Amino acid sequence: MGLMAEKDLSRELEIDRQFLSLAKGRTKPPTVADYEKSARGPRAKQMQRMMKKFFGFEPKIDSKVGHELAMTNWVGDPLSDVAILKIRRSGVNPHKVINQMIEKGIDGVENPPEELVAIWKEVSEDPEWLDWDKLELGAKAYRRFGVLGFQFQGINTIDSYRVETIARVLMSTGQYSDETAFKRFVLTCNFWLQISEPGGMRPYAEGWKVSLRVRLLHTLIRRAVFANKRWDAEHLGTPINQLGMMAAPLMSSLMLGKFTHLIGFRTTDTEIEAMMHLWRYIAYIMGYSSPHFPTTVDEALQTVFHAFNLSPLTDDPDGIRLGQSFLAAFRPTGKQKGWEKVKRWWEYKVNIAQTLFFVQPETRKLIKSPNPVFWGMIYWLTHAPIYFLQDRKRHKSAAYWEELDKRVSAQRRAWLNRQLGESDLLYRPESKF
Repeated sequence: MGLMAEKDLSRELEIDRQFLSLAKGRTKPPTVADYEKSARGPRAKQMQRMMKKFFGFEPKIDSKVGHELAMTNWVGDPLSDVAILKIRRSGVNPHKVINQMIEKGIDGVENPPEELVAIWKEVSEDPEWLDWDKLELGAKAYRRFGVLGFQFQGINTIDSYRVETIARVLMSTGQYSDETAFKRFVLTCNFWLQISEPGGMRPYAEGWKVSLRVRLLHTLIRRAVFANKRWDAEHLGTPINQLGMMAAPLMSSLMLGKFTHLIGFRTTDTEIEAMMHLWRYIAYIMGYSSPHFPTTVDEALQTVFHAFNLSPLTDDPDGIRLGQSFLAAFRPTGKQKGWEKVKRWWEYKVNIAQTLFFVQPETRKLIKSPNPVFWGMIYWLTHAPIYFLQDRKRHKSAAYWEELDKRVSAQRRAWLNRQLGESDLLYRPESKF
């Protein structure tokens, strides 16, 4: 081994050491997570008023819980981070090991590190709090949103792109901006579909497998982002941290269920709590281990308020670029012809319409989004009455809900298959820093 190679290896081992010990001995959160300053500022007061008006719940400032959540910014996924880096340093391709474990279980991996064995024990046994009936109700309630659910989760992230910790990580993958944004969104839609199919989160089912795969791949992304000079760990903590692992599932359950009331849906709190249960289990398989995941709607609203105060919005160019890229990704291209082009044009207008309901005006202005008022009103008038009547009917008739579930599930599978004609299911991170 040459001198340069030895120096490179020494440097990589030192980065590994720093990465794995980042949370050790910490008593204060990263500087980005200043709960006291944010929670007592004007944005927090505005958030309290909004939540009271729309949800009938006024969140409270809780410095103790705020500090505990802020400290989770230091923590990634300790078991996976150690296991995958051990595998990589042994000279074995970690992607090969990931595939072996997902397809054959831990017995399919030769000489697995003890941390990988511990991960397998976690994911192959039901946690004591898991209720499969409640989880399947959550999956069914989640499927009810169909393609609209995919669109909501995409549009709702435009505000979160302005969170510095999120924007830095996403830009590091090179998959969420510019010409790759649409493909990456379709990959995420495939994940959302798989985890919510009937039985999709049972061990070895497709949703369970993709959740576990993402967990292990996150270590490779987390370590790569940490080593990048643009990542300031003292300010931002660790990439893809425990706070983020909790916040994203709440967007896909609580916020999906509550915000879509604006466009006609009437998802009940029982259904929302079931969706939260589904996403709690998904987060568990993906490495979430902190004790703060809420189980009731009121707890979740309070937690969202805490997370809001730990995730300040910025005018960072990365976040602007990500938001612009998402909207632009749905514009018709030269690849579509005839009716396919019309469908893509309508999907683009639907995304513009939904920014009226689900994106802050400040963010829309910052990313120079087209004015959504006209298309927002068109969308509301043509869709909200249908969603409202469908939900009223399904709440009264179990048979109708079964029929609606089959119809909407088929629609979202057909939509995804159509989009996959322009994409594939391979994930190839490539930094665009």
